[in-house]
Amino acid sequence: MSGAEDAVFIESREDVVQPSPELDHERRFLPSPEGVASFVEAVRPWTEPLVYDPEQPHAFTRTTYFDTERLDFLASCGTKRPQRLRLREYAGSPHLAQPPVLTGPRFLEVKMTTGARRTKTRCPVSEEAANALLSGLAQPLALLPPELPGRAFGPMRPQVTAWYRRSTRATADGGVRLTLDEELSFALPPGHSETGGPALPTRLIERLPAPLLEVKWRGPPPRWLAQALTRLVPFESRGSKFEQGMRALLGSTVTPLPRLPR
Repeated sequence: MSGAEDAVFIESREDVVQPSPELDHERRFLPSPEGVASFVEAVRPWTEPLVYDPEQPHAFTRTTYFDTERLDFLASCGTKRPQRLRLREYAGSPHLAQPPVLTGPRFLEVKMTTGARRTKTRCPVSEEAANALLSGLAQPLALLPPELPGRAFGPMRPQVTAWYRRSTRATADGGVRLTLDEELSFALPPGHSETGGPALPTRLIERLPAPLLEVKWRGPPPRWLAQALTRLVPFESRGSKFEQGMRALLGSTVTPLPRLPR
């Protein structure tokens, strides 16, 4: 699980409305390369790298965040129960020198965090629905269960997109998952979503220099994980990708993102 490691994974793409079982704890870190290597070495005996598609082993995620004109979701980040609403798309590439393409599965997700606990609701959406959401012709909450919070916020539109290459390690039972997001960038939302089409955002706002390491687990952390996490304490980060992206958006000058060589 490093920049040089080939084993990568895109999280489960089953057609589900509620994730099961939920990894209800999460911590985030912005470690140095040495910090990543030290942590991976500590958890290696209990975890293994995961590959979703051997033909496209380099996995990418394109996540577009929605908010209202009043930025109600962003305002919730200053409360005890921050919420995020996002369209998640996946992409892959057989080689890092080749441009990644969208692989098809798309999910609309609502994520809420309370302290160290998190809940996430996701539902699959079609390519047609994704394009309606990205164009602003459809409202995202109309596609989600009516009991979800956020419906009082009013009309929403896509605000900012996060793009990153993701590698993952996990325990055999799936109770612990470690994801390393590299090449993390924020851009204006894409205007189109097409399976097999280009995935890389073209209107760059900001590129982050450091990787993001997220550690997620279910229930009490196993002893080996608790011990390994002590190595990462100096690198802990409280902010979410949504917050980072919105801060970049609200104070940004948009620049073109260089295209990968074909």
